[in-house]
Formats: sequence, structure tokens, C-alpha cells
Amino acid sequence: MLDENENPTEPTIVDTLVEEVKKIQGINHTEFDSMITTWIESAKLDLESIGIVSTLVDNPDSLVQTAIITYVLSFIDVPNSEMYAKSYSIQKDVLRHLSEYIIEAPNGI
Repeated sequence: MLDENENPTEPTIVDTLVEEVKKIQGINHTEFDSMITTWIESAKLDLESIGIVSTLVDNPDSLVQTAIITYVLSFIDVPNSEMYAKSYSIQKDVLRHLSEYIIEAPNGI
């Protein structure tokens, strides 16, 4: 049963990210959707592991969304994987240094 605020036809953030990756790669079928979804979830966990606020990871703005897509492209676009991996590393480092994206440690620790 759906929640009263849930729309069954409205795509989730993950669905939107999957479609963006597929558009970038020129994929027009669903054969890789589950693998792309796994990589998206992996990127989200990686960002959370460095202290990025989980609400920004779950509902990404353009900076976080770009980082997630770049992470996925580092796996799916084999000829350019090194370039995307380096780009993701830089994007992650930038996010890590933006105070509005980082979880503050209790008591200033």
C-alpha cells in the first residue's frame, strides 16, 4: 500500500541518476540498471563515509549528484575509467572541505 504522499509514477532520485548515467553512455535498455543502481548506492556510501551529510546524499544537489554520476562512470566507462576516478576523487575532496556538506563532530572533535 502506498503512503498518501507517495506517487507511484514519480521516479526516485536513484531512478533519475540511473537515467542520467544511461543518457551519458548512450544506453537505451535496462540490462545494466541493477549494476548502475549498485554503483550509485556504493557512491552514496562512499560519500557518507567521509562525513557528507546523509540528507544531501539521499537528496543530492547538483554537486553531490555530479560526484555520484562521476563515480558510476568510473566503473561503466572502461576506456575513460581513470579520468573519471580522478575526477571523482577531486569532487569528493571539494565536498569534504565545504562546511555545509560535512557532519559536524560533537563537542568540536
